[in-house]
Amino acid sequence: MTQIFEMVLQILVDGPMWKRDEPVKTAILILPGIQEYRITEGVKLWPSRGLHLWVAGTRGDPAYTREQIVEAAGADSPHILHGGFANHTREQMEWCRDLLVLHSEVKHLVVSTAAYHLPRCVLTLVQTMYKAGILIPISPRPLRNPDWNSFAGLDQETIQSEMERIERYQQQGDVASCEIWRDYLQWRLDQPMK
Repeated sequence: MTQIFEMVLQILVDGPMWKRDEPVKTAILILPGIQEYRITEGVKLWPSRGLHLWVAGTRGDPAYTREQIVEAAGADSPHILHGGFANHTREQMEWCRDLLVLHSEVKHLVVSTAAYHLPRCVLTLVQTMYKAGILIPISPRPLRNPDWNSFAGLDQETIQSEMERIERYQQQGDVASCEIWRDYLQWRLDQPMK
């Protein structure tokens, strides 16, 4: 469990510090969930941080439509894609993987969601990319809830629950193992900075 806690801290603390700001080669991936701020705050990253805006819906979403996402973004673009319904995080990341294959011009991915969900999302994405033989830099971006401290909900029980989920999903093969995560971080550190 200590290794998983280290992985979580690495994603939340160090991950956002690594940036590759070439918007034309970057996709913003938003995992909306049930909190509206994940959409309203996430779309603020587009298009200044990334040309592509990908919203990976899931069963817990309040049924965001592409039109509502466009309205929140303040503009329409063929680069705004909505993933529709997914049963769980792994399916969201499989949708993202498929988009990365389709859009080979995307060389960097900004992953945005609530702080507590971000580690599991990133580790699931790394595992999904690993299985597909895809390696691109990921910049985790915890979203701020304008109505309250986004990290306030990160109490001991929530953190413990997420770490248990990560461990359980690692055993199922849906989430990157500690070894795959370390290999990914080493690969990322070896990439030249611009």
